[in-house]
Amino acid sequence: MKKILVAVDGSQSAQKAAKKAAELAESLEAEVTLIHVYTETAQVPVNQFNEVASYLSAETLENVMQQQEDTIKAKRQEILDQDAEFFKRKGIEPEKILVHGDPADEVCDYAEENDFDLIIVADKGHGKVERFLLGSISDKIVRHSKKTVMVVK
Repeated sequence: MKKILVAVDGSQSAQKAAKKAAELAESLEAEVTLIHVYTETAQVPVNQFNEVASYLSAETLENVMQQQEDTIKAKRQEILDQDAEFFKRKGIEPEKILVHGDPADEVCDYAEENDFDLIIVADKGHGKVERFLLGSISDKIVRHSKKTVMVVK
């Protein structure tokens, strides 16, 4: 086992999964890649801004949406960077991947396309729904991945 993909979202559960991934990576001398998938997208200004938005040029509106997208990506990159710091303190230099889309689909696809040996995920994520279910994202990854998946509680 030489390549481990770790799904992170900034939650405490994901930090437990990262800890287990670091232990395995150290003992197996494996490469680690952290993947964070975000779902938010930039949106046209709404409510009180609708009237103003109707007067904006297409170029200005595109700039506003690009700024929103950049802000979303920057916040999500911070999560990835924080999780990477944990690995760096353990002497592991992880690759960091930031992707937009459906979290389970993107994790499964990335693992398959890049020939990972193992995917490590937390049993539940950061979202409100995941707090009450056995993490619908981790469940979907387990059911759909063609790679070995470890779910950390």
